[in-house]
Amino acid sequence: MILAWLAIAATAMLPGSINTAFIPAGSVDLPETVALIDTTGPFWIIYSEDPDYVRDLYAAGATLVLPARKKTCLTLQNV
Repeated sequence: MILAWLAIAATAMLPGSINTAFIPAGSVDLPETVALIDTTGPFWIIYSEDPDYVRDLYAAGATLVLPARKKTCLTLQNV
């Protein structure tokens, strides 16, 4: 279990911009810089052009913010 979370954390540190992420549904009031893309299921998929949006989400009270990259297991497109 710990290794899985470490793998997810390592993915988040890959170079490049990650504008899409997912957070537990209802866990936070979204900052103005963040747009809600999908509310289906237990997670919200969000999008932002602001490079500091992850920091803003945590400051707003998010308990978990994970990257959602295309063509990976984190995409959630088929959930």
